[in-house]
Amino acid sequence: MDMTLKKVAEAAGVSHTTVSLVINNAAGSRVSQKTRERVLAAVKRLDYNPNLTAKRLASGKTNSIGLYTPFEIPIFRNYTFMEMITGIQDVLSEKGLDLVLFSGGKKLYRNRPVSQIVKQNTVDGLIIFNTRYTSPNYINNYIKSLDQLDFNFVILNYYWGRARTNYVGIDYEKDAYNAVRYLTDLGHRKVALLVGTREATVNKRIVKSYQTALRDKNIQADGDMVEFGDYDFQLSYEKTLKIIKNNPSVTSFLVGGFEMAPACLKAVKDVGLKVPQDISIICFIDNEIMPLLDPPLTSIKWPYYEMGKKAAKVLLEKDAEKRKYIFETELVIRHSTAVKRLSTTSC
Repeated sequence: MDMTLKKVAEAAGVSHTTVSLVINNAAGSRVSQKTRERVLAAVKRLDYNPNLTAKRLASGKTNSIGLYTPFEIPIFRNYTFMEMITGIQDVLSEKGLDLVLFSGGKKLYRNRPVSQIVKQNTVDGLIIFNTRYTSPNYINNYIKSLDQLDFNFVILNYYWGRARTNYVGIDYEKDAYNAVRYLTDLGHRKVALLVGTREATVNKRIVKSYQTALRDKNIQADGDMVEFGDYDFQLSYEKTLKIIKNNPSVTSFLVGGFEMAPACLKAVKDVGLKVPQDISIICFIDNEIMPLLDPPLTSIKWPYYEMGKKAAKVLLEKDAEKRKYIFETELVIRHSTAVKRLSTTSC
């Protein structure tokens, strides 16, 4: 027997079985509230920390939830990721659960599959944080694999498939469409798009929504007004300069990635143009840097924290009915967008 547990029992004047029932919060136990309080006071006084491994072996549960990213990404430098983790962690902490991070690695198909995590009995459930690089085929494969294992999981951030599964995210197409419509409603007819990698599914959808929004306003979507900056500062800077050089009449930018927004802003300024007098800029998506830029950038803000909380709650509720939870976003109007000046040359 754990000698410290024995000391707790002696200090509380109860049996070690009663102490075990209290610290494990055993369902259906007949321990009175008065006895429970006496045991907990002794636990606190003796600074007793139960052996977690033993508790988990006895209960058959790990008391841990996994957060799995299919690709290796710089987790602690990613604003989106950290805000969602905070929301997840706050929910788990209330339930006394631990959060364990897993990564699929840089070489996705050569690394540990998600099903292996389940079979190793490492966690009681998984929140799968899809990145913009996760392919639809891979997502469908792990949904099928986890469903076959009858394992509890929730998809967070990216998913466009038709499988009946729990998913927490936002409507990317709607946000991109509304951002372009906001610019055209300000009178901008020459709207450029600076987006991330060409291969990412999300960017293909953003480009399509951008084109649809322009077409709905009877504006021709020029191919040379769309460039891919790969979420890289230097490349985004160069691509912004390229757009301006090839399209002198451009009056606005939609930037599809917060990593690229400062580069776009700097490039516009470096060619002698002013924001928003000459060029309006909207960033998709907002982060803590956007209000600090000069000028502060109008941005689409996600409820990152609430999305993380929702994913954790859905996982813990274990509802038999699978659902998709789509959060509304907010277009935060700052000082980087303005009505197009009449003096600006237009086609």
